[in-house]
Amino acid sequence: MFLEQVLIDGFRSYAAETEMNFNPGIGVVIGNNGVGKSNILDAITWAFGENDLERLRCYETGDLFFSGSKERPPAENVSVALVFSEGTGKDDLRRRLERRLFRSGEDAFVEDGKVLSRAAYLDRLKGLGLVDTLKTLVRQEQLNDWLRLDPAKRWEEVQAFLGDSCAGIDMRFFVEEWDRGFRKYFNSLLPEGDCRLFLCPHNDTNGLEIEISFPDKGVRKSKLISGGERTVTSLAAKLALFDQLQSPIYLLDEVEPALDYVNHKRMQDLLKGLAVRKQLIMITHLRSTIELANTLHGVRSRPDGSSFMKFYFVMDKKLLRLYKCC
Repeated sequence: MFLEQVLIDGFRSYAAETEMNFNPGIGVVIGNNGVGKSNILDAITWAFGENDLERLRCYETGDLFFSGSKERPPAENVSVALVFSEGTGKDDLRRRLERRLFRSGEDAFVEDGKVLSRAAYLDRLKGLGLVDTLKTLVRQEQLNDWLRLDPAKRWEEVQAFLGDSCAGIDMRFFVEEWDRGFRKYFNSLLPEGDCRLFLCPHNDTNGLEIEISFPDKGVRKSKLISGGERTVTSLAAKLALFDQLQSPIYLLDEVEPALDYVNHKRMQDLLKGLAVRKQLIMITHLRSTIELANTLHGVRSRPDGSSFMKFYFVMDKKLLRLYKCC
């Protein structure tokens, strides 16, 4: 299953219905700062059932609605529809899942035109292997969040993040599998280094420790590493955790900026390899990432602050040269 189409109407800065189409592989969204790019990922995760306002970058539910402008009235309802497909052919199975929210407070869930309860809607997502996709959203400002915590708090945060996904499993075995994936991603980005992720006792409870090492620097805890090393460590750990969730889609919001040139090139190789088995929906300002795209979407804002899709195309280097600025 991959995300083939997104339709956003009334959500945050998207006052009018906005359509986005994706192919398998890497879908990249570009645009200047403040035009509403990240609102697209908010809309997608909201349609997957996310209710945590902090994760949606809101203070209250009303912040999900377009607030209005001199040219456009406030939105009376919000809708985000996601169309999933098993392939790119006309006869391949497709499912349309839609979430709607009204000013009255009514929250509606719809599958292929049929209204469902929230529980049934989430069950449909689970049946399609998509129930954990809302957990795969990583933003630049949240990338290093776990590394700043002490081991006990870090383990609490990881367990809260996993939620029902960790029910009934041996967590030590889970962490061992996670560590194997972590080492693989880390070594692809920093092959001269090594790392490990493991459970440890901390203040009479379990903790999760992360260590990295380099030949000339020795072993260091996660709090003591540089900004670029921290970005690589965090990204590798989170991608490895996502692999444990089995979601076919990852949502990445400007996760590359702290990397230097050499690590950017290694990251492009990692993303290309990852896109062979996962669909990546990415927001970026980096030309090197843009050039990896299978589909490219350019977002702009109108004078009243509302967002619209300026252009969309399946990757074509001739067309890309027309858009030198992100």
